[in-house]
Amino acid sequence: MRRRDFLKALPAVAAVPRLRGARIKITGIRNIPLKTAKDLGSYPDWLGNPRPIRIGGGAFVEVQSDQGLAGIGPPADESMLPAIRNLLVGADPFDVDLHAERLFDLRGAVPRGSTGVEIALWDLIGKACNQPLYKLWGGGRDKVPPYASMLRLSTAEERAAMATNLRAEGWQAIKYRSSFPTLKEDIRLVELARKAVGDDYVIMCDGNKATLHYASEKGVPWDFTRAATTAKEYQRMNVYWLEEPLQRYDLDGLAALNRLVEMKLAGGEGNHGIHEFRDYLERGCFDIVQPEVMIEGPTRLRKIAVIAESMNKLCIPHVGDSRLGTICDLHLVASWPNAPYLEIFNDKPIGNYEHPFAIFENAPVLDKAGFFQVPQGPGLGVSIKKEFLA
Repeated sequence: MRRRDFLKALPAVAAVPRLRGARIKITGIRNIPLKTAKDLGSYPDWLGNPRPIRIGGGAFVEVQSDQGLAGIGPPADESMLPAIRNLLVGADPFDVDLHAERLFDLRGAVPRGSTGVEIALWDLIGKACNQPLYKLWGGGRDKVPPYASMLRLSTAEERAAMATNLRAEGWQAIKYRSSFPTLKEDIRLVELARKAVGDDYVIMCDGNKATLHYASEKGVPWDFTRAATTAKEYQRMNVYWLEEPLQRYDLDGLAALNRLVEMKLAGGEGNHGIHEFRDYLERGCFDIVQPEVMIEGPTRLRKIAVIAESMNKLCIPHVGDSRLGTICDLHLVASWPNAPYLEIFNDKPIGNYEHPFAIFENAPVLDKAGFFQVPQGPGLGVSIKKEFLA
């Protein structure tokens, strides 16, 4: 094109409207309650604590804009909403990195209190751009394999049967709680599962020892000897990873254990701040870091994933909230190369992942090959069914 022809075309280019007109602004933030459709009772988790299961209930947060768009996320702490509104109302949601840092600093003693607002901001941005979040974050995959994460101890026989059933349904991997009173029981758990599903099925194990203290917590803590013995036995049985084999801040012990075995060690679900994950990785504690999106927020999770990738390590997020936080995890995992799996609580019959997902119009469903399709709608790509709106 000649220069004068190019200049003639400029007015037409300038006349193309910007996306949805003027720059978008946040106008309001509120929690919206959800009706409970069905209460399914509760079951004891791996510590013996009752875990309620219901369809519906709870709430979600909504971030409104002056262009009629609204982003949604896990509920904010009600006591924090005035400060969150003061921080964000009138601001541009696209300044999300700045907002994420301020929301993180705002949390104080309520580590999950403001994270849902950051997720809702990202949902709003995706809707303004008419793109799913995983595409805004770099894309790469439109489907992700979830692994079925168990919450109960149960028995080794029942857990082996569960693995057989899940494999038949298409699940590619299962994670057990290795928290029995004795080493013999923890080993037998995997031995029976291996006999049931064969050597090629992916089994992970979670010691859940990060927060166990001898005086204040339920459960059986491991010393270094038991952790090392368990890890060597699991390595022999081709367990993919052992999670939280020692207390959270025993960095020396974790690093020593990781040098002792070739099997991957994982952890970090309860940690706070990018620096703690960097310390784990630099000290050689973990091969897989597992930041929790409800603690760190998606902006920080993406940074942690990049740090892990730079050290040839994996970043597989903790489960989220089993609803909108977990949908956010699905987009995150689909957008970076060092996350081979997505964690989903799926401890049937009462802990079925479909129960918390029942609030969504277009919830992900496991396909026959063992994948979740990433929602293709804008933002998180899911909406709340009207029947659950109070």
